Amino acid sequence: MQIIKEGLKAGDLEGVVSKTFSIDQYKSKMGEDASIVVLAFTVDSLAPAKDLERFAETGCPSVLDADATPGTMEDGKHKVFVEFARDEKVLTNIISFLEDVKKLTAIDQFEFTYRKNENPSVVSLESLSTSVPTSAESYGKSVSEAKQTAAKEFFDTYSMLECNLQDNILNVKKTGSNETLKFEIHEIGQTNKIIQESKAFAIDMKSMAECTHLTKYFGPLNITKTVENKFIFTKGDQSALLSKSGW
Repeated sequence: MQIIKEGLKAGDLEGVVSKTFSIDQYKSKMGEDASIVVLAFTVDSLAPAKDLERFAETGCPSVLDADATPGTMEDGKHKVFVEFARDEKVLTNIISFLEDVKKLTAIDQFEFTYRKNENPSVVSLESLSTSVPTSAESYGKSVSEAKQTAAKEFFDTYSMLECNLQDNILNVKKTGSNETLKFEIHEIGQTNKIIQESKAFAIDMKSMAECTHLTKYFGPLNITKTVENKFIFTKGDQSALLSKSGW
């Protein structure tokens, strides 16, 4: 029977580790996200999650840190986070690590998702190269482009707005209008979470008039104002928390 590393044998984790993992979806525990790549694996229960954590930490020199969540997620499963330095060797380090994990799990081919993208890609050097930044500079550019795209998709429902995001300031100009609105984006995420974290809604006449004006400007978004002088833009189960910038 083949011993892989650290007392684990081939097939010891068969059937308990998902073949799909995420990259850069979660924040690094070791340092700045721009400098560290975070892989997140889903494991059925705590014992095999700890086995995978221990294997990653002690059996793979290129791994900076590994950590299994002590508690379960909503589906009852556990996450194992594995961190690598974001450098020119990171993609080959990830593939080398996965080759050993394949032996432990009897998984022929792993798949990965990148950041918030839910469509998995088969792991290969080519697919990783397309998705995963290998330097702090390229990571920063990737994050900026992703935020720009997300802002455009969220706010510009009918493709009638010019949206420019820079340093977390959203500049919006409606086609045919001379008015440019600027907002600081505080958060974009689940509607329930953003509403729960807001203290209360402002219902005075001025606030209601502001919300009406913004609704006419942006179109089919549910817009409310909080007593903290922030606006919640809602589209279904997603919302954005913003405040005016310079006006």
